[in-house]
Amino acid sequence: MKLKYLVPGVILLLGQQTSAADQRLTIDAASVTGWNRYLGQPRYRWDFLAPPLDIAGANTVAAYNPGAAEPLPLTPNSPQETVLATVADPFLEVVFPPFKVDLTLPEAINVPLREVATLIRGDLVTRSALPFITRATVTAQSQAAPDKPNPITLGDWLKGSGRMTIKCRDNGTASLKVRVRDLIPRRAYTVWAMWHLADGRIIPQPFGGSPNAYITDEDGDAELERTLNFCPMVAATNGIDGNRLLSIITHLHSDHILYGAVPTPSGAGYPPGTVAHMQLEWNFPGDGVPLI
Repeated sequence: MKLKYLVPGVILLLGQQTSAADQRLTIDAASVTGWNRYLGQPRYRWDFLAPPLDIAGANTVAAYNPGAAEPLPLTPNSPQETVLATVADPFLEVVFPPFKVDLTLPEAINVPLREVATLIRGDLVTRSALPFITRATVTAQSQAAPDKPNPITLGDWLKGSGRMTIKCRDNGTASLKVRVRDLIPRRAYTVWAMWHLADGRIIPQPFGGSPNAYITDEDGDAELERTLNFCPMVAATNGIDGNRLLSIITHLHSDHILYGAVPTPSGAGYPPGTVAHMQLEWNFPGDGVPLI
């Protein structure tokens, strides 16, 4: 006999034995405009962390501000037609000390997401925004079609959705399946686990190992299946060896580049929010207090 517990956005199946190995979780993602951020506001509070880490997070998209050096912040009053642009949130340095926001290249800020530059030379330095392939010559460097939505607006961003199913096994491993819908078509995305480590640091780790990536189809849909070396439900509620899983995020790589086991090349002037932007987030029941 199995019991079915319903939580908003969550279906949790437990057998008569409630060990980690018996757990299966299906959970829906929330739309976000940064890690643990929705329209500039924290989504969750982790009471087991001391302030300001209890509301750790960072905005990774903002409102395009033509002719200015900095974008405008998103708020609950931002219209759906707001054009999304790159941003470097100073709070990154509070929660992620390796990310030095003051090293951010000025040209990487306040750029509409469709116009973010990518590498175009083997020197690994020279970047340029690419035209869509439908508007480029045959041998020109270009970005994949379709060319809509262009620009990417807040309304386009928030219509994305995702569902994650996790099944923990007797040997301590787990299987993972992620389905996403209505993201930006034909674009590169990655999935990350956000950990609070026993030594006090908060770090992103490739969820399911690297490459933790998928490419959306012409409708913005994609699937990802992986094997995990831990049970996320245990890591989120009890922790593993003092390490606590905070949430799972997926983000768009607006520069079309994957950076291996790190989200972005922050040391080269591109912190999160300049070339990678969180769009969906999964939080686990019992791990944090919902604020939104």
